[in-house]
Amino acid sequence: MKLIHWLNEHLEEYILNILLVVLSCVMMLQVIMRYVFNASLSWAEEVSRYAFIWSALVSIGYSIKERSILRVDTFVEALPNQLRNIITALVNCVVAAFFAYLFVNSLPAVGAVMRSGQRSPALEIPMSWVYFSAIVGFLLATIRSFQRVVETLNRSPKEKK
Repeated sequence: MKLIHWLNEHLEEYILNILLVVLSCVMMLQVIMRYVFNASLSWAEEVSRYAFIWSALVSIGYSIKERSILRVDTFVEALPNQLRNIITALVNCVVAAFFAYLFVNSLPAVGAVMRSGQRSPALEIPMSWVYFSAIVGFLLATIRSFQRVVETLNRSPKEKK
């Protein structure tokens, strides 16, 4: 149970921190290699690109969890608390359905890449590892969106946020 609680609280955060460290170190190494040694690394651009892709997709779920995803809520904030909670729950349901749709449709796309056996040019890693970020990102976004729906529905009608 502690593991599930830890994953719920910190999974995206740790993944994003690791990706940020990888991205920063590889880019710094590439800068040093280019300007100090006058030689560049053939694989640094790929690692940076793939780490960025992973971080972009994983950050969707993290931003939903932290309530930092962009939204315009001027109209909703002007409503009474009970109606605000209902509309917020409906919006969160639509968001969850959207990410669930993306998750379901990313499965065959990643499967096709896996079957193709495509590899990256410099690193020679399977491209399915890169495309798998869509499955992970959309799954985390779906889970976090459903968590927001449950949280909103469990909220007292008098509670504001």
